[in-house]
Amino acid sequence: MSVVKKKWLLLSALAVSLVAANAAYAKPVKQEPPRSGQVEQKAKGLENALKHVKNPKARAAIMRALERQKQRVEQPPVETAEQIVAADKAALAIGFSSGDSAGSVTSPLKLPATGKYGSVIAWSSNNPAVISNDGKTVNRPTSGSGDATVIMTATITKNTVSATKQFTLIVKSQRTDEEKVAADKAALAIGFSTGDSASHVTSKLTLPATGANGSTISWVSGNPAVITNDGKTVNRPKAGDGDTAVTLIATIRSGNIADMKVFTVTVKQQMTDEQKVAADKAALSIGFSTGDSASHVTSKLTLPATGANGSTITWVSGNPSIISDNGQTVNRPKAGDGDAEVTFIATIKHGDYTDVRLFTVTVKQQLLTDAQKAAADKAVLAIGFSGTDNANSVTSNIALPAKGVNGSTIYWSSSNNAVVSDNGTVTRPAAGTNDATVTLSAIIVYNAAVEIKTFTITVKKLP
Repeated sequence: MSVVKKKWLLLSALAVSLVAANAAYAKPVKQEPPRSGQVEQKAKGLENALKHVKNPKARAAIMRALERQKQRVEQPPVETAEQIVAADKAALAIGFSSGDSAGSVTSPLKLPATGKYGSVIAWSSNNPAVISNDGKTVNRPTSGSGDATVIMTATITKNTVSATKQFTLIVKSQRTDEEKVAADKAALAIGFSTGDSASHVTSKLTLPATGANGSTISWVSGNPAVITNDGKTVNRPKAGDGDTAVTLIATIRSGNIADMKVFTVTVKQQMTDEQKVAADKAALSIGFSTGDSASHVTSKLTLPATGANGSTITWVSGNPSIISDNGQTVNRPKAGDGDAEVTFIATIKHGDYTDVRLFTVTVKQQLLTDAQKAAADKAVLAIGFSGTDNANSVTSNIALPAKGVNGSTIYWSSSNNAVVSDNGTVTRPAAGTNDATVTLSAIIVYNAAVEIKTFTITVKKLP
């Protein structure tokens, strides 16, 4: 049987074993927690498998399964009613409305009716007038009467076994109108359009009409010709007229209490044609297909036709046979011809002002075929020698690469395993005998493509 055939039979057997191993570890995990000893035994088996499996996907699957098993080892067994009640009690927690917590309750609670392991949970409040037994009704104390402390008691039951767990909650009293106005004033802020800020307004504002505590908010603009009272219309000064500062006055009201908050914003003057072109030039970029970049182009480009400030953009390719002017057609060089650099000229124009920007991209040559990859790996394949050793004088173990630079798998076969093994281990001939000549055959495999390269080395006898 030839060396190549032997190697292929070995690979087939390894693939079958790996598929069987993956299938074994892909079985669904039972929902009912197994006994601790069984889980530990499975974890040890997975750890042993991890030491022997080299395939990255298989290793990742084993590691995920191992992590699950380790988590189950750490989890105490939950089997008896006592264990179920104890586990559910330990895990039990109250769910609060957004913004609430045990120390600040203002809205209904979420009280679990069953535990994680199947116990039944009943709730009772020591002050149902403030928090109902089911937690769905929360009556906050009136303003000025202070916060209320409520103890919620959970009774966890499984069969005839029960335990209780208590939670102490603080229900916040209602706020006075003065407190509501003060809180809403402190939190009040203007919403700006994307890219804008208080010192750089170019587009509409968002002016809140209500506060988080229920107060109403009205707005007055100090210059409605530039910013309207509702903030929805912003008229920027003409280019050359300068920026304009506008004062916005917010009146916050709840009941008979009112207060004001003043904001000053700066509305930017309109850009000149030169400024618009400069801004659009600075922001200009090429859009690449998924996985591509300027240094790695394999598919069509997206070339913007307009800038954010309204300038028009036209494109010219320095090599339209590789990439068309519109970027939609990309002709990759043939495998072996090398990558191709293409320079794009973008012309940015607004009104009477024009500027250009250059972009250079690299179009990758077409991928090598399997046969080309195997051939390329064969061409650069070399043996690694120790110290001052070389092919004509070997005294130490040699390095036999298992992978090619293009991804091929390399298998080695020695003509004399007693002197040089298939993995490069060298056993020098005894003193008084002759040097040994050994032929090493490298079998380079990429999918169905196979190349063979031979090396002849001389192993020196022992002195």
